[in-house]
Amino acid sequence: MKQNFDKKFISYALNLAKKNLGKTAPNPVVGCVIVKNGEIISTGITAENGRPHAEKIAIEKIADKKIFNGAYLYVTLEPCSHFGQTSPCVDEIIKYKFEKVVIATQDPDERVNGEGIKKLRQAGIDVICGVLEKAAQEINRGFFKVKKTGLPFVTLKLATSLDGKIATKNFDSKWITSEKARQFSHHLRTINDAILVGANTIHKDDPTLDCRIAGLEEFSPKKIILSNKNNLNPAAKIFQNQKKNPVIILGGDLAKILKELCTNGINSVLVEGGQNVATQFLQENLVDELVWIRNKKIIGNDGIAAIGEMNFVKISDVLNNFAKQEIRELDEDLVEIYKR
Repeated sequence: MKQNFDKKFISYALNLAKKNLGKTAPNPVVGCVIVKNGEIISTGITAENGRPHAEKIAIEKIADKKIFNGAYLYVTLEPCSHFGQTSPCVDEIIKYKFEKVVIATQDPDERVNGEGIKKLRQAGIDVICGVLEKAAQEINRGFFKVKKTGLPFVTLKLATSLDGKIATKNFDSKWITSEKARQFSHHLRTINDAILVGANTIHKDDPTLDCRIAGLEEFSPKKIILSNKNNLNPAAKIFQNQKKNPVIILGGDLAKILKELCTNGINSVLVEGGQNVATQFLQENLVDELVWIRNKKIIGNDGIAAIGEMNFVKISDVLNNFAKQEIRELDEDLVEIYKR
C-alpha cells in the first residue's frame, strides 16, 4: 500500500514537472509534492531558467514551517547537496525535519550523484529512490545525456509526403502536412532548448523558427543555423527579432558544435532540416530520437527527398539502429517516433 502511495505522488510530481519542460535549461525540470497525513499540502516546479528549485518553492509556499515536521517530500530528481547560486535543497529538507523523502531518480551531476541521498540518510531521514525512475529520466533526457556524454539530446524531425519527400522539385513545401501536425511540430519546439537548420533552409523557406502555439510564443527555442559561409541574407525573417531571440550561426564538425552548445546551457536540440543537415546527423550517428511525420500526399521521384545519398551498397551495412517507440494519427498524418 505504501508503495502505491509513493508511485501516486511521484506520478503527480512528474506531471507537474512536465509543465516547465524546455524552460529550465541548463538545469533539469523537477517537480515536488509535500504530503502530510496522506494529503498534499504544497507543490513546486523548478522555475524558468532553473531557479529556484522545486523543493524550495514548495517549502516557501507554507508560512508555518512546523507543519513539515513528520511530513513526506516527493521529488522527481535527487535534491541538490552542493552550494551553487543557491544553498543546497537537502539542507532545507533536514532543517524542517521531514520524516521521509521519496525520489524518482538519482542526479547524474557529479556535484550530487548520490551525495544528496547520503546526506539525508545521515540526518536520519528515511529515503527511497527509484520510484518511476525511467519516466523521470525520460523527462530530463537532455540533462542526463549532457551529464553522461557531454552532448545534448538530439531529435530529428522530418515532415514528408507518403513517399518521403520534403518538397516538390521547385522546393515548394507549404504545406505537406496538416495544421494539427504543424501544431505538434511547434510543441516539439517548446520542449527543446534549441532548434537547428541548415543555411539552405533559410534560403529556400525563409522560416522564423518560432513557436506559434497561442500562449507559448515566448518559449521559442534558441535558433541555430549551420553555415560555413557568410552568405545568409540579413533581411531573412529569422534575423528580424535578434534582440529578443538571437540567432547562433555555427560551422564545422557537428560533434564539436553540439559540445559547444552544451557549454552554452543547451541540453536538447530539435533538428528540422533540410536534407543535407538531416543526412549528416544520421551519417554521424548523432540522432537520439527520430520523429517522422508522414502525410498521404505523393510527390514523386523528382521531389526533394528528406534524406540524401548515404552510399550504402549492402543491406547489411545500412543504418539500422532505431527502435520504434510510438505511432499516432494526427488528421491525415501519421507520426512515427523512433529512439536510438
